[in-house]
Amino acid sequence: MAPKKTKVQVLADLGLASFQSGENAKAQGFFEQALALADAEPGNPAHASVLMNFAVAKGVAGDMAAAVPLLERALAIRETEVAAESFGAEHWRTVLEPLQNLMVVHSKLGQPEKAAVYMQRAGELESKAKKAAASMTEALSAKITELEASGESRCVEVKE
Repeated sequence: MAPKKTKVQVLADLGLASFQSGENAKAQGFFEQALALADAEPGNPAHASVLMNFAVAKGVAGDMAAAVPLLERALAIRETEVAAESFGAEHWRTVLEPLQNLMVVHSKLGQPEKAAVYMQRAGELESKAKKAAASMTEALSAKITELEASGESRCVEVKE
């Protein structure tokens, strides 16, 4: 049986369904309700996604300026989540999404200098992710070589 959805998840799902069916004003209402609940629950796993979906709905409605603070909050949450994890190549994508959205929004607002700042941050993040992936690959290769040299057949725990 699937785990029961939280009110935040249900409202976010309703917002997404409304948005996808072209009912943007209705979607924004659901996202706004979901955001109010997520704001009251620090660490809510849907928080950043609700912020980003609300920002997209605002942007589609033509309110790019209102999208900026929502995306900045989503970025801050995602950066905090990634900092709490061991930084691996798969984690950078969660931070890259709000960075890319901020690039687009600032470009549409006629603020290319701000868009460029987010573009530079995205490039730096991608570089970090590639280094982390290379380091992990190197560590795994070394462990495999060590195990093959020992001639023993065993399971090992791989830590990032």
